[in-house]
Amino acid sequence: MRSIRNFAFLMAVAPLLFAHRVNIFAQVKGDSIIGQCYYSDGVPVRNQKIEVFRISGETLMQLETDSAGYFRFAPRIKDDLKIILYAGMGHKAETVIKASDLPEVTKSRAEKPRSFPEKVEAVPVKDELNEEALRKIVEDVVEEEFNSLRQLIDKQQKSISLTTIIGGIGYILGIFGLIVLLRKKRS
Repeated sequence: MRSIRNFAFLMAVAPLLFAHRVNIFAQVKGDSIIGQCYYSDGVPVRNQKIEVFRISGETLMQLETDSAGYFRFAPRIKDDLKIILYAGMGHKAETVIKASDLPEVTKSRAEKPRSFPEKVEAVPVKDELNEEALRKIVEDVVEEEFNSLRQLIDKQQKSISLTTIIGGIGYILGIFGLIVLLRKKRS
């Protein structure tokens, strides 16, 4: 009887264990990997440690998220990379960037690491830029950003559905446990 109560209690509180988890999303942009880290309630994971590993386990680098939960680095090898966020108090999240998604590594980039954020200089617009060329540039950028956003939403929806399923099972088992407990007390 006691084990049924303990099991029912654990199943009832299981959804709460996922209430404040951390998320990490990373993608390749040009020759860099950029990412964002945030808690399940949308609060950015500020100034926390990130480690980048080869899939084999070799540590490649350590960095931190900025005050808005973002990070950015230029990979110096073309290999599958595991990126792990350590957000304190046992919070941890990870993601993998496939080698096939990474750009080719040039000799200069492999030898000297770049620091971020970098200053971006304004590029003068040529007079020859007509409306159609500008429209094409804007469409390309919007399409790229839309695809990135869609991938992030897909990943988030998959993780939410698993949490919802586990939570639903927990509630069902908790209710079942309460019914069994009430019937035992009546008899």
